[in-house]
Amino acid sequence: MSTDSEIAIVGGGPAGLSAALVLGRSRRAVVVFDAGKPRNAPSPAAHNVYTRDGASPLELNRIAREQLVPYPSVEVRSQAVTDAEQSPDGTFVLHDAQGGRTTARHLILATGVVDEQPEIEGLAELWGTGVFHCPYCHGWEVRDEPFVLVAVDPRGLHLARVLRGWSSDITLCPAPTFALPEEEASALRELGIRIRPAVTRLEPGDDGRVADAVLADGSHTGPCAVFLAAPVRQRSNLPEKLGCTLHTEGMFAGLVKVDERGFSGVDGLWVVGDASQGFPQVIAAAYEGTLAAGMINGELLMAGVLPRGTGA
Repeated sequence: MSTDSEIAIVGGGPAGLSAALVLGRSRRAVVVFDAGKPRNAPSPAAHNVYTRDGASPLELNRIAREQLVPYPSVEVRSQAVTDAEQSPDGTFVLHDAQGGRTTARHLILATGVVDEQPEIEGLAELWGTGVFHCPYCHGWEVRDEPFVLVAVDPRGLHLARVLRGWSSDITLCPAPTFALPEEEASALRELGIRIRPAVTRLEPGDDGRVADAVLADGSHTGPCAVFLAAPVRQRSNLPEKLGCTLHTEGMFAGLVKVDERGFSGVDGLWVVGDASQGFPQVIAAAYEGTLAAGMINGELLMAGVLPRGTGA
């Protein structure tokens, strides 16, 4: 099956669905591909979301898809895009998991990232309920509890300082692959942050929280909230395949380089949400999708490309 659309969106999370809403209300023909595997699915609640603080991320996505129904020019497909290329004339050609082929002149990638979790026994099972990546998302719920921070690279040192806004009881445990510089260790100790050996195992409690963290020297921390500043990788190979440039170091390592609008530098290609920004929150991703959609529609109108079926 082959179809064509004005704008294709790959990714059905806050960024992609917000972009679809703006474009649908702008009368643009849009197709959204949603593989149904959001990064924040393990988390029971999304926070800092205007009027919806504490709502389930999956519920937010359900509502967002439901609110696209009144706009007949928007089609949502529960399918993964497996491949894509850009034709010499600039048209994007997308291939989905069901063998379909879709063309679009503009493409928004809202494909997200994957957190590279260290190999610590019990960590994956507690991700999102007892192990967290963002204090802005989860810090209030665990405020003043003992924090254990697993540092796998220098980003953990920044997070250690930030966590002091939610607890004064912080223990930093460098991963075996991360050599913590002594000057950094001294600076953290002066701030009251303890430095302990690596975490080897996390014991779950009945409530999905961490009942105990076992360290490499055999010691135990007892109940705690665990934070992890994990490196990330792109969930999809589409950004690189289509010519996007990724940051290779620093806080944004692994993320797609874009301008303030979400434009990737590749003609017609925009990257929004966690794949391209360093503040991984629902509300930030939704903003990026909204902005990119407005920019695309504005460019089309300025070029004289009116929505299909307007009679103009």
